Amino acid sequence: MNAKVHEFIDKMKKEKKEEELKERKRHLILLGLVDDNKKDEGIVYLDAWDGTKECKWDNNAQKYYKERIYNPIEVTDEEYQEILKYAPIPKEEALKPEPETPSANTIKLIANILLFLNLIGGLILSIILENWIPIVSAIIYSILLYPLIIGFSKIVKAAEKQL
Repeated sequence: MNAKVHEFIDKMKKEKKEEELKERKRHLILLGLVDDNKKDEGIVYLDAWDGTKECKWDNNAQKYYKERIYNPIEVTDEEYQEILKYAPIPKEEALKPEPETPSANTIKLIANILLFLNLIGGLILSIILENWIPIVSAIIYSILLYPLIIGFSKIVKAAEKQL
């Protein structure tokens, strides 16, 4: 075998093994199988607050951070395979495109057009009549009607997804 091919294959095997070990460690921590006596000291930055007291805000980095990292307990390959039987690794669902909802989209478009026309018409009528009542009534009408039509479009969207 060519030396470069052999080197490449060894490199890829090593990366795959490291990735599997990371996934195994993450899975064991998610299951709560952590070694309380063995905690690494260090800082881990997070994009969002995880809801714990340990999670704090770093003004310099503009991110949340934790000061302790828990290590999973040591398990053999056989034990881990047994764990996987009863608690498989949760798989993230692939992002599915939203199903087509032509009726709901049409209703939403009509709601947006009505909102725009209502507000512009109320403004123009207020300017022509030199009175504030038409624009106020247009705003109140929009506040009441727009959410109602958008809510109806969401109901239609849910019904179209079911069908």
